[in-house]
Amino acid sequence: MAEPTHILVVDDSPTQVRQIQMVLENDGFTVQTAHDGQEAMQCIEAEQPLLVVTDLQMPNMSGLELVAAVRNHSPSLPVILTTSQGSESIAAQALQEGAASYVPKRDLSTALVAVVRQVLSVNQATRSVREVAQFAIKSTISLSLENEELLVPKVISRLELPMVELDLFDEGERMQIAMALDEALLNAMVHGNLEVSSDLRQIDDGKPYVDMIAERKQLAPYKDRRVTVQMDAKLESATIVIRYEGPGFDLSSLRDPTDPENLEKAGGRGLLLINAFMDQVCHNEKGNEITMIKKKADPNSEGPEED
Repeated sequence: MAEPTHILVVDDSPTQVRQIQMVLENDGFTVQTAHDGQEAMQCIEAEQPLLVVTDLQMPNMSGLELVAAVRNHSPSLPVILTTSQGSESIAAQALQEGAASYVPKRDLSTALVAVVRQVLSVNQATRSVREVAQFAIKSTISLSLENEELLVPKVISRLELPMVELDLFDEGERMQIAMALDEALLNAMVHGNLEVSSDLRQIDDGKPYVDMIAERKQLAPYKDRRVTVQMDAKLESATIVIRYEGPGFDLSSLRDPTDPENLEKAGGRGLLLINAFMDQVCHNEKGNEITMIKKKADPNSEGPEED
């Protein structure tokens, strides 16, 4: 089978499709389009794309139904949602059921390419793991990391290996865990240790944000801080603890990550994704440590029996 080379954009609005197509093609991607979920599935069955970018509200087959169909047909194929005001609860459900990420429609021109590249990078890392250890029953990994974003995909690939060895999760679930790890690690490095505010991304196409990251990587005390990662994987679950050495966050100031309305608000995006993808999430009192737990689904649990 040939390697995928294009992105599939799904939306019933010709104007919206054209906008997304132009944004992606201007960054060098090849784009194929479909006007609803049914046509999208026909395209996927004919030729697998790199990933899918889809609207939620569409005729014939909605974006939520498309997420379910893609997960059933191609669990490793990532789906990115485009969200608008009023679609928050459906988008949150889609994230829980298999979508990889989302971009508010108002931010398509500034944020879509970055999210697409993030998802593709994470997906490549998860697909690179091939070897399975037949007799593994438990695995513990401890890492101490510099504040270097380029390390993140490699760290994710390393952490995924025990999950594959223990046959913990399917490809779609591992992709979601990888997205949660990506958000948590970048948050720890950039916002936690380097103390760079995400608000800078909204200024001058994000140049001040990039510049401050580069500057603080060279300055004490920021450059000397480390991110520690501990993963304990066993046959029924994986527990991952990520801690950084910065001052921590006032947790009361963070937007509620379980509130779907925050899909459309700047900041807190990473926490919303993490809470959507993991079964349990908690922080320490200082706000510089996050614990994420993912449990293996019970294969015998099929819901309540019908009378």
